[in-house]
Amino acid sequence: MFESSQDLDRAWELGIFYLKVPEALDLETAREFGRELAEPGSRYRNIPKYGDFEGFIALENNQQTKVALRRHHWDQHYPDYIAEFGRQLDEIGVIVISEVLREAGIPESCWSQASGGYSAGAGTAFLNFVHYDTTHPNQGLRPHTDYGFVTILDITAPGLQIQVDGEFVDVPVKPGHLAIHFGEALSFITCYSRRQVGAVVHRVVSQKPKDPLRHGIVYFANPDLDGMLWQFDATGEVKGSSSVANLFANLEHRLTQAS
Repeated sequence: MFESSQDLDRAWELGIFYLKVPEALDLETAREFGRELAEPGSRYRNIPKYGDFEGFIALENNQQTKVALRRHHWDQHYPDYIAEFGRQLDEIGVIVISEVLREAGIPESCWSQASGGYSAGAGTAFLNFVHYDTTHPNQGLRPHTDYGFVTILDITAPGLQIQVDGEFVDVPVKPGHLAIHFGEALSFITCYSRRQVGAVVHRVVSQKPKDPLRHGIVYFANPDLDGMLWQFDATGEVKGSSSVANLFANLEHRLTQAS
């Protein structure tokens, strides 16, 4: 997955790396679906909200509008080919987290428990289609870290930035590749391992009407929101644990206090 040991070191340092798009992944068809969602008359804008995180959502104080759905709602609301596209991203997510846990030195027998089942194909995942509304002069997307394990991004236009040594730097558009970055849950479960992962701080700069129209496909590999996460060291000894609800609540509190 990592093309060289230098790529691996860089991924751990920055919390982000690129992965070549698999030949079987029909990314262009999924992009076309995402572009259709930006149309004011799109029927997908009528998807109901499930709590605060699913459905058709327009974020406050950001330019981002999106359709966001967890895996168990894909077949209900997405076309069959998009639900299948999401399941292909599931496979990539499992490969990525397995590779990270292997490099972290956590015994394979512990992976499923550590990840709340995600590494074994359980857990949960979000498949989001995002559009940036340039009629609003807000920040594209405010600085934050993702709460889950792994985020898979299709980047087709500039605007995404990550924080490096306290400064935000541009994430280049790399055709033929997906950008992958690490989240807080992955940092948590690797805390006592041979090599802890860092959650990357990122943002999207304010998009202007003259900029290339920015759409995005975003897949979030997450633990079961009602489950548990476990921390193991390289010998397989349990060093700590947390419910996902408590971990995410603490992260939300920290984010709120910092804003």
